[in-house]
Parts: sequence; C-alpha cells; structure tokens
Amino acid sequence: MTAGDIWTANKYLREPAGDGGNPRIPTLRAKDERGREVEVNDSHDKARLFANTFFPPPPLNSSAPANFNYPEPIPNPPQITKAQIEDQIRRLLPYNAPGPDGIPNVVLQRCLDLIIPHLLQIFTAILKLGLYYDPWKESTTVVLRKPGKPNYKLAKAYRPIALLSTLAKVLTAIVAQGVSQLVEQHQLLPSTHFG
Repeated sequence: MTAGDIWTANKYLREPAGDGGNPRIPTLRAKDERGREVEVNDSHDKARLFANTFFPPPPLNSSAPANFNYPEPIPNPPQITKAQIEDQIRRLLPYNAPGPDGIPNVVLQRCLDLIIPHLLQIFTAILKLGLYYDPWKESTTVVLRKPGKPNYKLAKAYRPIALLSTLAKVLTAIVAQGVSQLVEQHQLLPSTHFG
C-alpha cells in the first residue's frame, strides 16, 4: 500500500456512507419566519435557502468611522506587462471547471503566444478607462457538500464554489498582485499582519 492508498482508505472509513457524487440535493430543513422547522423540496426554494445562507444581508449600519481623515492616495500600480499575463495564465490549473464564458484554462495556455498581445490591449484599456466588461461580472455558483458533516439536510452543511470567467480571473490576479506590492511597499498593513 502507498501513503495515498492509506489516506484514501482512512477517508472512506471516517466519513459516513452517502450517495457519492449524486448531484441531487436532498430535502433540506430550515426555519420559516415564525421559527417553525419546515422541509424545503422545490429546487427554487432550495436555491433561495442556499443564497440566504451563503450570502447574508449586509449590516444596516456601516462600521467605518464618519469623517475619517484618510492619508494621501498612493500611486496606481504600474501598467500591466506581457510577462505578467503569461505568468498568471501559466499558473492556472489547466483542467479546472470553466466559468460562464466556457473557456477552459488549457485553451489559454495552449494559445498563449497568439493571445497575449490582444489581452494586453484589453486589460490596459479596462484599467485606463475604469470600465469592466459586464459578462466578467457574472459567475456560476456550484453547491458542494462539506465533507464529514453529520446532517446534509441543513444548508450550512454545503459550501458555494464560484466559477468565474477565465479572463476575468487572469486580470483579477494581476491587479491583486500589484495592489499587494503597493500595500507592502507603503507599509499599509499592521506589522502583526501576515499571510
């Protein structure tokens, strides 16, 4: 037996028997407006219950202090380069599930030389104009079971996975990297912050 086989056997022994990869969500239990427990059978009602569980409403009052005296803004990150785009595309896992655009990561990786000049123009224009392509704002949310939960009839025993458009992930990763560098360079995080 290999170490991987031992871990797999341990996983099967520790987790309760279930329906494996069955995509059907069982009847869920929830509380109604009056606090009574009800069963949720309809797919639309299950989707609404998951949405309320995963995305609670924002607080009514902001925790940001009123009339806060903010420091001078820091400069924008430098312009995006072809090397950054190439680096981010190569980091993508090739066979992850695509988002609403349906473009698999492996397609970008195989066409890298052809698309980098075009992506550079698109990404530069998005940042320069301050506009974001509307279809990239959409995502497909998949609901997955959290492993090892005792009761899968509760919505909190599941977790959402957001599948984003592939090109949006690339641009977001590049911008996040630039923001992280500026935050570190200008020491905007507390000294106790890490990770």
